[in-house]
Amino acid sequence: MSESYDVVVVGGGLVGLSTALLLDAAVSQRLRIAIVEARPPALPSSGSLPDMSLRVSALSPASVTILESLGVWPTVVAQRVSPYSGMYVWHSSTPGSFDHVLEFSAAELGTRELGFIVENDLLRNALWKKALAAPAIDILPPASPQSISISEDGAELLLSDASAVSARLLVAADGANSHLRELLNVHVEGGAYSQRGIVANIITERPHQGIAYQRFLATGPVALLPLKDGRCSLVWSCADALADELLALDDTAFSIRLTEATEAVLGDLQCATPRMAFPLAYAHADSYSGLRFALVGDAAHRVHPLAGQGVNLGFLDAAALAETLAINMPAQYADPGDPLILRRYARWRRRDNELTLSMMNLLHRVFAGNPSAADGRLAKIGGEGLALVNAIEPAKRAFAEHALGRAGDLPKVAKCQ
Repeated sequence: MSESYDVVVVGGGLVGLSTALLLDAAVSQRLRIAIVEARPPALPSSGSLPDMSLRVSALSPASVTILESLGVWPTVVAQRVSPYSGMYVWHSSTPGSFDHVLEFSAAELGTRELGFIVENDLLRNALWKKALAAPAIDILPPASPQSISISEDGAELLLSDASAVSARLLVAADGANSHLRELLNVHVEGGAYSQRGIVANIITERPHQGIAYQRFLATGPVALLPLKDGRCSLVWSCADALADELLALDDTAFSIRLTEATEAVLGDLQCATPRMAFPLAYAHADSYSGLRFALVGDAAHRVHPLAGQGVNLGFLDAAALAETLAINMPAQYADPGDPLILRRYARWRRRDNELTLSMMNLLHRVFAGNPSAADGRLAKIGGEGLALVNAIEPAKRAFAEHALGRAGDLPKVAKCQ
């Protein structure tokens, strides 16, 4: 016999945990919520911090506002968080000139920070502990979904440990390769960029001073993101063949190549950790919702990391789903899996996410295409466009408002004060 819940969230990552916590906080009728996760985090012992991890996220102020509403952000800030107050973007079409530059500063936008660089592991640990302490949330033993049965009355999920759970609403938050999405037969449009993102932590000759740097090369963008300990987190997106070449270099040779790629904007760079690489792709689900289910985060959409919007879109999905249910479930026995209610969430988020995906694909085409003659001409135009946007205040502000998470139809809990 299966255990019954109002909502089962499949996926215990940043977005899945936030979805469960936001639903618990927003919906006035108390929901019984379960989280299904195959690989729980290894929580450090009390009072200790794990080693600095390589995977980080650039959180927008809107995402931070959501995390503040959950009471999670102070815990993360007390550990390791690096605010950044400026961003410097330039193009390789005129090496050494720094003519094609787009600069953002928090001061000119009337905010203290443009965003925060946060280690994914630290943020996930904080969200996991919050969910563990929530009386209405059950974190189930480690398992993954194996099969599903959906009817008008509810959904039943068979798990890999041979247990089963039933729910009035299933939420797929299990990432870009979502198994639950596959079981739900939701089609995804997308493809690979034939690129990988190389990540590592970097020692810089000159202090980063809380500024994020990104240079667009013909083979993809290279970014240096400021870390709390004075180092920078590297995200170097490049074609598969170049990624193989760079990963095969020893640390000294790689550091020289990286310094050249960034035009020594922070002086000589030194790779301080092993390098990791992950494939880059884009994807968009045909549907965000249906009978008894909703998709959030990378299960619904996957974007290029060049603008750091992936997890921020996921947090907005989670907040929008919680707000939609809160508005449309005033009655004690209202149904969280009502497809008409879920369709309102899907329409809301799909509109804003489609705009972001289109923008990311355009930026990839203009700035990170193959270094052919045609793409080279396009990239040169794009480089000149950076300088043009920098000179036109309304256009520059529009870019910045989007990056800050202040554009579009925002959930109430995401609106910065």
